[in-house]
Amino acid sequence: MLAIEPVKAHVVVDTTTTLQAVSQTKVVLGIFRSGDREFAEYPGMIFQRGPGTRERKAAIHKALKGTDFDVLVNPKYIVQERHRPFARTVTVQVAGFGGHLVFENPELSDK
Repeated sequence: MLAIEPVKAHVVVDTTTTLQAVSQTKVVLGIFRSGDREFAEYPGMIFQRGPGTRERKAAIHKALKGTDFDVLVNPKYIVQERHRPFARTVTVQVAGFGGHLVFENPELSDK
């Protein structure tokens, strides 16, 4: 069995700036999908299902893209779903604070 040590880290949150982004997906005839193609894997969202899950991950990715932040802290979502004949549109807005992961160095703490 592999002995894997847990990674120890903490998050330093920058509350001076709010990160925001919007993601939208359109599905026509339940088959054709247009929307974002880049997503963030976010803790707690791996097993989440339901409307807007894909768009939430894309909105988080957009909010963090181009910044030096590692995670989006305390994200708040607005999910809008519009149904039309033969089409469905899901729009997600996200806002939260940026955070930096600071990893503890186990080699320094052993000495």
